[in-house]
Amino acid sequence: MANQYKLNMQFEEEVRFIAEAVWGLESGACQPTHYPDDPVVRELDGIARLRDVTHLVMVTTSTKLEKLKSDVRKLNAAEAVEKKSVAAVSKWLITKKQVDAQHIEHARQNNVTVLTSEQFKNRFFDGRRYMSLREVSTFGSARNPADNSVTIDDDVYVPLPMAKVERVKQRSRLGAAYEEKLVGTNIREICDFIEDGKIVVLLAPFGAGKSLTTREVFATLSKKYRSSNGALVPVCLNLREHWGQEYFDEMLERHARSIGFKPKEDLVVAWRAGLGCILLDGFDEVASQTIVRKDDKNFMREARRVALSGVRDFLTKVPVHLGAFICGRDHYFDNFSEMSHALGVGSERCVLVKLDEFTEEGANQFLKKNGVDSYLPDWLPKKPLILSYLIQNKLLDDILDIDASEGYGYAWDAFISRITERESELEKAVMDSHTLRNVMERLAYFVRSLSSGSGPITGNDLATSYNVETGQSAGEGVLAQLQRLPGLTQREQDSGSRSFVDPDMLAALQGGALARIISGQYEHLGEAPLAAISERAASVAAFLLRRDGVTSSTPISIIDRLSKEPRSSVDKQLAADSFFVSMIMSNDEEQVLDFRNSLIESAYLGVVDLEDNKIENISFKDCIIEKVIVSKDSVNSGIVFRGCLIGKVGGVANESGLPYNVIDSSCEVEAFDDIGTNNAVLQSDLDYRVKALLTIFRKLYQQSGAGRKISALTRGITSKDVSDVIPDVLSVLEKHEFVRRFNQVVHPVRKKSARVEKILNAPSISADEIIIAVKNI
Repeated sequence: MANQYKLNMQFEEEVRFIAEAVWGLESGACQPTHYPDDPVVRELDGIARLRDVTHLVMVTTSTKLEKLKSDVRKLNAAEAVEKKSVAAVSKWLITKKQVDAQHIEHARQNNVTVLTSEQFKNRFFDGRRYMSLREVSTFGSARNPADNSVTIDDDVYVPLPMAKVERVKQRSRLGAAYEEKLVGTNIREICDFIEDGKIVVLLAPFGAGKSLTTREVFATLSKKYRSSNGALVPVCLNLREHWGQEYFDEMLERHARSIGFKPKEDLVVAWRAGLGCILLDGFDEVASQTIVRKDDKNFMREARRVALSGVRDFLTKVPVHLGAFICGRDHYFDNFSEMSHALGVGSERCVLVKLDEFTEEGANQFLKKNGVDSYLPDWLPKKPLILSYLIQNKLLDDILDIDASEGYGYAWDAFISRITERESELEKAVMDSHTLRNVMERLAYFVRSLSSGSGPITGNDLATSYNVETGQSAGEGVLAQLQRLPGLTQREQDSGSRSFVDPDMLAALQGGALARIISGQYEHLGEAPLAAISERAASVAAFLLRRDGVTSSTPISIIDRLSKEPRSSVDKQLAADSFFVSMIMSNDEEQVLDFRNSLIESAYLGVVDLEDNKIENISFKDCIIEKVIVSKDSVNSGIVFRGCLIGKVGGVANESGLPYNVIDSSCEVEAFDDIGTNNAVLQSDLDYRVKALLTIFRKLYQQSGAGRKISALTRGITSKDVSDVIPDVLSVLEKHEFVRRFNQVVHPVRKKSARVEKILNAPSISADEIIIAVKNI
């Protein structure tokens, strides 16, 4: 009995809450009332006094006719009392369940309106009509990959890896700290959290599928509403459409207008009445009227707080029994504390969820649902947005078929173009795609001057890069685009700063900047880099230069020019970077590179491969070099290293084997590797089929970036039995998913890198199944 009484009281409270919302009353304005002098009514469940009418409310969970008649008598008695002082009275009987026609007729004869609580809600808000209008409208950036339309089939969603973040409090000598523990979750559980009154905050990298996930949450909640009384209507807003709005009611009214829902005020009433749960897509896509203040390192944080005023008004006013969902990019806020403050979300109600890009299985499932039955190149990010771009713009086939010497650069150039184009098309975006890409490339080049190589990037760094590229100050709207630049993430150890999170994207952007520098289109190089240009970045730069008709003679000319004039540390590193780009460009040109007795001095270099690249007439002085691979052809080619610190020399067993006319005695070598060359492999006692395997592995896995042409895999192999078996070894490698072939180009499969490294380190004792398979050819 006690439990039933409690349920009755909760139902009465819920109905009064709805009544306050639909009649526009302040919270608590609809309350029970007593009539101590009336023997019939005694107590009424609710009364709402408006200017022109007084609403009398009785609430019941019973379906018995006698109970209904008793409630009707109470309403009639209360009406007699109220009519002595008010002009009009309206009588309502709200039931938990649908009652019979006999009950309804009795109430009608007494001018009492009988409605279930759901009917009472729908009398003021038609949830089904709202959902029908909303589901055919835009969901953030989600698009149909086939035609870029907002019409997306219901069955296209492919589950993405997602995990709930549990912040476990730890105690240490330095005080309290939090450790993150990830627990797998899914769409169904997220919907359960929302229905339980939790506020779910979903964080994801750029392009990982936040809008598609929001759409799936909406679809799941909508399906439940249509099949279950008492379920919530999901009200879903694209925050990009609500710049500058500070209050939830104006946001809801604009949203209603945008989808054609009328009257627009009903949406505000519905949410206040607790009829729906709010879904907010893209907290990182709103901006504020904030101008850069270089004397305040926290101006970006303040800009985010101001921009999210409307969101904060929403989330701080969510009724305690209702949940909410909001999503945005994972790098937008500096830390959990800032996010909680900016969104107005307390930790006790917040459920933090992290979304990741597709697994390989998920990516293949996504492609198949969109009519594509192909393997993806291993370097391609498995993000829904990226895959959608490629499908939608008919680029996937191009990427699968491209030449190995262009594959990496072409794919990443297309990738970055799609990203910047999307950013420039956001509502009220102030930077076009060209400017946005240039700013991103400048930032990527800038972080080379930092010890980490990826950050920190401060708010002032973002604003300065924009100023250098455009000659304008970062003002209204620019900050919003700058602080959500794709590929950046917050630095937990350096509040207020960003870092590049994806090494491939960073390399691609650095390659774009380097191509502009070599072409003479890039000014103000900034501080000198503290690291060598990566081979992947040089690969992208080489592709962009070739695309524009530039040959290896251009970077060689830059090196030659810089050798003949006083040079800064910036210019010295530029010469080294240009050297690497020219080496990659020469792979297609198939010629010996003559560097005209140029000098590269006091710079950082990666792997200088003198076995696979034919170069001559160049000197390296006082450089820090990761590795030098020597060959017999390099001994008399005018190549000299003087005073360099070399991490490893390949092709030499020890110091006594150094060719001193190439690497003179002033150099310091930390390690030697006498089997780290193709020549060493060919001279070994290994099985000829294993030799073929090792030479393929070295060319594909030890040179990052683009794949290699099949014809290039036999280059430099003087043993006929080894070169003849390479096609058969390739077939075995493809069967075991170590390589993928596209248009006479072989690409490595990155996930196999660890296994390949173990095999290369100890090929004679390796028991890997790929060794056994190759020996069975």
